[in-house]
Amino acid sequence: MSHVKTADAYSRLVGICTGFGGNYNPGRQTLQLKAMRALLEEAQSSLQDYSQKLHIYKDVTNEREVAYEQLGKLTSRIVRSVESFGVLPQTLDDVRYYERLIKGRAASSRLPIPNEEAEAKPLTTRARTQQSHVAIGDHFSKLVQLVGRLSVYQPNEPELKVDALEAAAKRFKGLNAAVDNAKTALRNAKIRRDRVLYTNEVSVVNNYRKVRSYVRSVFGYPSAEASQLSGLRFTKPKLR
Repeated sequence: MSHVKTADAYSRLVGICTGFGGNYNPGRQTLQLKAMRALLEEAQSSLQDYSQKLHIYKDVTNEREVAYEQLGKLTSRIVRSVESFGVLPQTLDDVRYYERLIKGRAASSRLPIPNEEAEAKPLTTRARTQQSHVAIGDHFSKLVQLVGRLSVYQPNEPELKVDALEAAAKRFKGLNAAVDNAKTALRNAKIRRDRVLYTNEVSVVNNYRKVRSYVRSVFGYPSAEASQLSGLRFTKPKLR
């Protein structure tokens, strides 16, 4: 049973209870029509809020996915450009190391280090790269920092210039932050929805059960009035 159907069933419950007129007069405040209508509005609001947050999350993740799809090609162009400037082999190895990390290939056994320390540092074995978007963005940022320190690196192509690469690295970081923020907002919206519909003491599902008991106590069970509630379905799903 979907969450929307749960809210719709509660809306019909409110309508049925309203139809009882003055015969529906529970002593418990949370079962009174005014409180039931307020809970219905909150349930509908929580569903709308979750839906909006879900769309925002999908939009930012899609935007990030499209941006990252171009990263491998851009990285390859950076490597070829650096190579064209005749840098030291050790420097080129460092640049290629980050290319492998970004593309998810097996990492080199050589630890990238500044040129002037190339002969002083021992070789260090590195593990295979992790391919989360945050990790890839961090690898690209470090590649840009490395390239930015190369005085010989002076490309004429606007998209390969250091300032453009720095802007790209900043954008990837911003996209990761946007996805994280959207995910947090979506989780909070889900928590609110689940509490209103299912887990709060005064939730849609719990309120229905108490209303059903009240109606049966007033009109009898079975009765024509109580039977109107039998067609309503309220199921509490397994929540994660």
